[in-house]
Amino acid sequence: MDLTFSLGLNGTAHRQASVEIKNHIVVSAENNAYLAWQCKLFHYSCVSRLGQCPVFLVHQRDPNWHSDFVEIAEAGGMVRSVPSYRTTGAGDDYSPRNTAGTLLHASMIGYSRSDLIVLCDPDMIFVRKPSFPRRLSAEYYSYLNYDQKDVRAAARRLEIRAELFDQRKGEVLCGVPHVIPVACARSLAEAWLEAIDAFTPGLWEISMYAFGLAVIKLGLKLELTNLVATNYTHDSQLGRANVVHYCYGNDRWSKRKYFSSRLSKKVWDAPVRASGGTVLSEIVSQIREARSFYSNKNGDSPKD
Repeated sequence: MDLTFSLGLNGTAHRQASVEIKNHIVVSAENNAYLAWQCKLFHYSCVSRLGQCPVFLVHQRDPNWHSDFVEIAEAGGMVRSVPSYRTTGAGDDYSPRNTAGTLLHASMIGYSRSDLIVLCDPDMIFVRKPSFPRRLSAEYYSYLNYDQKDVRAAARRLEIRAELFDQRKGEVLCGVPHVIPVACARSLAEAWLEAIDAFTPGLWEISMYAFGLAVIKLGLKLELTNLVATNYTHDSQLGRANVVHYCYGNDRWSKRKYFSSRLSKKVWDAPVRASGGTVLSEIVSQIREARSFYSNKNGDSPKD
């Protein structure tokens, strides 16, 4: 069953005076309760802050759609089923590999080659409309360390010269959101999958390092952005961030508290108080706004 009620996104590569360059927001997800509620919040945030619908590419294992994805579609959203890419070439199970698979399928949707794909994780919301670069770019993440032996070993397996690796490793300290020209999206996705498979299991951030190695191997130029604020602490300040990535958590609020199908229902009524101007305040505010949004669409409170 495909819940795509409309197609309407596009990507970018080269600026052309006579062509409008469009950003297509694409989210990588799986068909489970934990990611479904995040996608539901993401959809509301994207529609309310950016005025556009994202596309959710859901790497489906269960043939029955989670009800949150059904609600997204009923609210005018775009949900598409795509194959799972969790299994590496060596047979290991690694869920972040799906993100590279999402880019591969997004590259084949039919967007104009002059457009851009903005590749996101579900655990993100928008504060305001970002000014995304009109070229290959990704958010700067300072904690990445390409000098780890597992990363260097993967680079060798990919036949990336040590001199080139050392020259460019500081240029690819990055993660979501990725802004990818449609013109190079397929080749980058394929190189990304290959790079993930060059790693031995261990590091959770394999997918992030593999993206950087793919960029290096293909000889692409990458711009690093500073658009994102995270919930690293309960009082992390929002500042001038355009995007919130709630990938962390603490005793006050954490996405991981709403992991199961039973607990995910409670995210919409979480009794959380947060100081104004903080990342947590933005998260809580948008959760409450989304609850009202879907209540008005469906005539009752958000379903599970």
